[in-house]
Amino acid sequence: MKGLLYKDIVVLRKQISTLLLFVLVYGGFCVTGVFDFSIIGVLIAVFGLTIPMSSVALDDASHWDRYAAATPAGRKGIVAGKYLFTLLVILVSGLAGIAIMLLLSLTGLTDSSFQELIAVTASCAAAALLLDAVLLPFLLKYGAERARVISMVTFVAIFGGFALLGGLASHGVRLPQFPGWLTAALPVAFALTSAAAYLISFAISLGIYQRKEF
Repeated sequence: MKGLLYKDIVVLRKQISTLLLFVLVYGGFCVTGVFDFSIIGVLIAVFGLTIPMSSVALDDASHWDRYAAATPAGRKGIVAGKYLFTLLVILVSGLAGIAIMLLLSLTGLTDSSFQELIAVTASCAAAALLLDAVLLPFLLKYGAERARVISMVTFVAIFGGFALLGGLASHGVRLPQFPGWLTAALPVAFALTSAAAYLISFAISLGIYQRKEF
């Protein structure tokens, strides 16, 4: 499995480096006031979706999965490698986002506190984990091309819903109020839900891949 993980990192290293550069560029745009600082967190979620999809697309194009299934890693190793690689992408993107947020906070380029910036980054990382929990079983079953539509619909539905709620709140629409203790517990609950969904997704993908015909 380590070899499969290393293969994904090597094959996609240029794309990963380019996307991390995008984080820095958009950080500069945030400093100049072109974008809000929350865009950094959204980019983390986008990276968490696009990079695993690119990995599966390259495997489909080269028929790598047929070869990998015959190696000692087997089908379980392929699935575990994809899930571990996806988790690593989200982690590295999140750490890059936190580093930028820390720099912005220390230099006084934003009025938001470092805690607020970290909360945005962590929430988007958890959202990326949840989105991948939905997407990865479809990727491994149908391939990147057929799963692309599913990923776009899922992404638009979740982030579009958050954007809609934010727009309603900014226009003075009264939204349901939750008790203070529930509001404080929501970030932790969301993170735990995303982690649990990811583990369940892995089990589902493993079952799918064990029955897959090449």
